[in-house]
Amino acid sequence: MRAFGSALTLAWVLAAAMPAPALAQLSQNWTWCVNKDDVYSADLAINGCTAVIQSGKETKKNLAIAFNDRGSAYHKKQEYDRAISDYDQATRLDPTYAAPFRNRCLARTEKEDYDRAIADCSQAIRLNSKYVNAFNDRGRAYYAKADYDRAIADYSETIRLNPKYAFGYRNRGLAYYRKNDYDRAIADASEAIRLDPKYVAAFDDRGDAYFAKQDYDRAIADYSEAIRLDPKYVAAFNDRGRAYFAKRDYDRAIADFSDAIRLDPKYVIAVRNRGLAYLRKNEYDRAIADASEAIRLDPKYVAAFDDRGDAYNGKQDYDRAIADYSEAIRLDPDYIAAYRSRGYANVYVANYGAAASDLARVVQRQPAEAYAVLWRHIALARSGNQSAVAELETDAKKLKQPDWPYPVVELFLGRRTAEAMLAASTKPDEKCEAQFYVGESRLMRGERAGAVELLKAAVESCPKDYIEYRGAVAELKRLGQ
Repeated sequence: MRAFGSALTLAWVLAAAMPAPALAQLSQNWTWCVNKDDVYSADLAINGCTAVIQSGKETKKNLAIAFNDRGSAYHKKQEYDRAISDYDQATRLDPTYAAPFRNRCLARTEKEDYDRAIADCSQAIRLNSKYVNAFNDRGRAYYAKADYDRAIADYSETIRLNPKYAFGYRNRGLAYYRKNDYDRAIADASEAIRLDPKYVAAFDDRGDAYFAKQDYDRAIADYSEAIRLDPKYVAAFNDRGRAYFAKRDYDRAIADFSDAIRLDPKYVIAVRNRGLAYLRKNEYDRAIADASEAIRLDPKYVAAFDDRGDAYNGKQDYDRAIADYSEAIRLDPDYIAAYRSRGYANVYVANYGAAASDLARVVQRQPAEAYAVLWRHIALARSGNQSAVAELETDAKKLKQPDWPYPVVELFLGRRTAEAMLAASTKPDEKCEAQFYVGESRLMRGERAGAVELLKAAVESCPKDYIEYRGAVAELKRLGQ
């Protein structure tokens, strides 16, 4: 779900509510200042309004209009402080003039000054109880504060006042989406589309709601319609790529992400997403290239460092992987995925103390994460820590029994034989994992010969992106196999 619209969309809404001065025929400066139908540039509008203001011939009411209209022009240029200054003048000159209060609400929302924005829109509503745009814009400010119920109430009022106001339906749908009420979000986006069949953003929004419901085919249909209506709508390409990614159609996902990047080479999310798709295809060098470009565009992009670490992991370049995970953690000390991945990588390179520390943090934050529990035990046991079994006893209390991989816990605790644990693995992926963990248990007991056979079996049967596959490869390399 994206924000509510571009600055140009907001400018159009601003202009729509502007009254003209009470003059029989507008002078050229007034014509530029009022800028009916937004036909003149913002700079020309500013020059016209400034000439009117400096003429010394206007009434207070007309001056208020000129200041308001000049504020609107500054708003279009995203010069929000200047816009607010002009709206201030307009409200002082004519405190009964609702438009500058509403417009100042918009400018303050852009500056993330949401409480004052709400106060301004509320004043505009007090002056004009049927001011549809003021209700809509107060809803925007509440939405930005994540106060979705109040936002919905305001959007609902805009719809009550104007049942054909497609913008209100679209915005209410966004708020329902944020509340995870996807069916209502879909209903509102659909109504916006019924009122305006060319409403590109509403198609994209509805696609997002279908995506959230994992109805990927309908999501793709809506994103495709958004693209048909606007072939340069970058977000829809990225979103359709996400839907194809979710369907594991990585080639189509890459094609869509590439189109998004073609349209906007600085669209860092699409760059990162394409890298993820390459990662899923085990095209590690391309994944690294995209993650690196995402980092160049945004040096603080934590997820991109984590992704690049995963790609280096896939290449078994664990030192570089650990370096990237470490940078992700430096940028965001609470980014738990990087601790998990760095913990596994540290096991691969036999840096068991660091691995145990990283995985302890994962288990603390996510106590039901069974694989983190297992690999923390492996790190502790292989480091010679005498409390490894006791720590596993404690950690395992939060795990779901008897589901896989809990039988591995029982193996490590000595409560299940290797044969019984292998028998408990009923699916092919579980069997490959079981082979690795039995091999690890034998290494813990110093039974090298028996471990090698099982680790080789894990390498042959496990998918290459499994931690068990990488762990088995690393162990065999250390064993000279």
